[in-house]
Amino acid sequence: MKTQTITWLAIASLAGFVYAGCEDDDADTTTAQGTTSQATTSSTTGNGGSGAAGGSADSYVFDTTPFDSYTQTDRHGAVEAGTVGIAVASGLGLNGEDIAIRDDYNASTPEDDAAGDWVPEISASVGILHMVLDDDLTDAGLTPASNATSLAQAGPVIVPDTIKYNPAQPTGYPNGRALTDPVVDITVAAALLDLSVHGLSTLADLPLNPPENDVPFKTAFPYLADPH
Repeated sequence: MKTQTITWLAIASLAGFVYAGCEDDDADTTTAQGTTSQATTSSTTGNGGSGAAGGSADSYVFDTTPFDSYTQTDRHGAVEAGTVGIAVASGLGLNGEDIAIRDDYNASTPEDDAAGDWVPEISASVGILHMVLDDDLTDAGLTPASNATSLAQAGPVIVPDTIKYNPAQPTGYPNGRALTDPVVDITVAAALLDLSVHGLSTLADLPLNPPENDVPFKTAFPYLADPH
């Protein structure tokens, strides 16, 4: 029992690190160069971003700054690809050299991904994660995937770094992404577990993470809960 408890804490620690990397997923990830112009639709209900639950599309302020006025500093189409999927060999990507590589990744584009520019880094990172965590997964009664299987399972989601959606398939991450989808747990499962043995929701079903957002999401645009 003690061994299994420590094992689950190790897996929870990985999930915690990954979650820490995505705390600002909903924050601005680009910086404007120059003056920002905005268009506001008419309304008597106030700011759509901070109104009562449900919000109002009529009151939302849309930024009309041209795309080329921004400098890209981050990207999060594929969940955590740039946080733990790039250069984790030296302490989960937290030293200066690894951070510089991740900065290069975040400044690049999905076109670069599709050209295979980041496949060596992603493959090496997945291999390191298996080397560190496979014993813990096995002790917890789970079956780790081989490195090749992990890349085959998670690769189509991570490369290129975009949100994929096929309307002919059921909606839910990795086919689209709802605000309530446990995207980190699903991605970690695809990258580490043998999905021929375990379901994609195996880690998401564990009682390790909060079951829902602590503030309800809105039921209308922009859907995100107010800052809290």
